[in-house]
Amino acid sequence: MNLREELLIGRPLEAGQETILAVLLTREYVARLLDELLFKPEGITDQQYNVLRILKGGPPEGYLIREVRRRIIVRNADVPRLVARLVGNGLVQRKADPVDRRGCRVQLTPKGTELEARLVKPQASLRKRLEKILSTEESATLCGLLERLRDGIREALGEAPFS
Repeated sequence: MNLREELLIGRPLEAGQETILAVLLTREYVARLLDELLFKPEGITDQQYNVLRILKGGPPEGYLIREVRRRIIVRNADVPRLVARLVGNGLVQRKADPVDRRGCRVQLTPKGTELEARLVKPQASLRKRLEKILSTEESATLCGLLERLRDGIREALGEAPFS
């Protein structure tokens, strides 16, 4: 459906405005799809899952909170609060860091590992559904354009890319 029709906009959009609205609306649809099919059934949020995903790919000793913060998708997320909720649900644990006494390491618990593993199949199924919408080439083009957009926005904000 045309963006202006979907948002009930009767007037022409200014240059760049349609891009902004298209990105925001698409992000909303993607978030809703993931929420409905993956996260809500498991009783977690997208940000909590993001922390589990980060820890799953990390070292066995876990990550310091600041390391999780550097890797998380939602850059303004309150990572200590997210970790506290995950600890409360038994999905992660905190351990004192022997090198940095001010910090603690966050690790997946067996329950967290199990939850992350349960989401592998539904994620694969979802990816297959999305592959039917865009071809491999279209997906690569879209990812390249979005990367260029992020780079330009970071530059406009005067920020260095995250590493």
